[in-house]
Amino acid sequence: MSAFPADRSVLVVGDYFVDLVFAGLPRWPQPGEEVFGSQTSSLAGGAFTHQRALHRLGVPTQWAAQLGSDPYSRLVLDTAQTEELDTASYLVHARAVRNVSVAISHAGERGFVSFKEPLAPREVADIIVAQRPAYVLIAELLSGRRLDALVSAARQVGATVFMDCQHTEATLDDPAITNALQAVDVFAPNAAEARRLTRCDDLDDALSRLAGLTPTVVIKNGSRGALAAASARREATTAPPVDVADTIGAGDCFDAGFVAGHLFGLDLANSLALATLCGALSVTGHGGAAAPTLAQVAEHAPGLVPWATG
Repeated sequence: MSAFPADRSVLVVGDYFVDLVFAGLPRWPQPGEEVFGSQTSSLAGGAFTHQRALHRLGVPTQWAAQLGSDPYSRLVLDTAQTEELDTASYLVHARAVRNVSVAISHAGERGFVSFKEPLAPREVADIIVAQRPAYVLIAELLSGRRLDALVSAARQVGATVFMDCQHTEATLDDPAITNALQAVDVFAPNAAEARRLTRCDDLDDALSRLAGLTPTVVIKNGSRGALAAASARREATTAPPVDVADTIGAGDCFDAGFVAGHLFGLDLANSLALATLCGALSVTGHGGAAAPTLAQVAEHAPGLVPWATG
């Protein structure tokens, strides 16, 4: 299937969620109103989407997951088996670990109501040292002692650290957030998150401010494409037109595309283009389940996935 080097593996760090997706709504529900959608599905999501998307691109991937004995966890485990994912790093507790989001998708946007089981974060430094991945992909913005331990282990084995943002109310006014962004190699917020973090309305200004902290910054901008900065270099790409079914999971698939391209040695422009294509193709289905395969990406842009023909 792939000539992706076996030693260029990725360890995903982050929580799973099961997305209960409602789509085909005539409008957003108002307080006190019941609105019926025309489509619904229950899908494994959260950091699971990163592992699935990377796997479909042919990248050897482990995920330091925490799951439980509940039906939501079982859905994730069953989906992982169907996708033939490597589950060796999954930690399955003999108790419920219910992480669930009700996801509402309408007019190209989405909203969530979520619940996350109270559970101590999993320590992953020992896993990094044992597995020696080339990349550590963190699915959310971390800071403090947990991030310090993770980054220290990554530096010990020579791994690149990529961090997504996910929703946060934090800003760069918090020194802990500034320190976190200085600690990682790649930071990839979406446009709303970048503006909130930096308090910059202009996205180029937000990119510049973040680039002063993290060596490589990638900003996901939905249907408008993406922006990136590395050292003094700036790149931008537009998203290809697609029929949008649901944008849930698009950012995770974008991350997978960027990491895969970067791992294989693509330059910033091509890694950004691959990421944008993966994100765009993923929105043609629901909840990240349409993460593109290597063959699908190669059909659209074979030059972006040179390992597909190896």
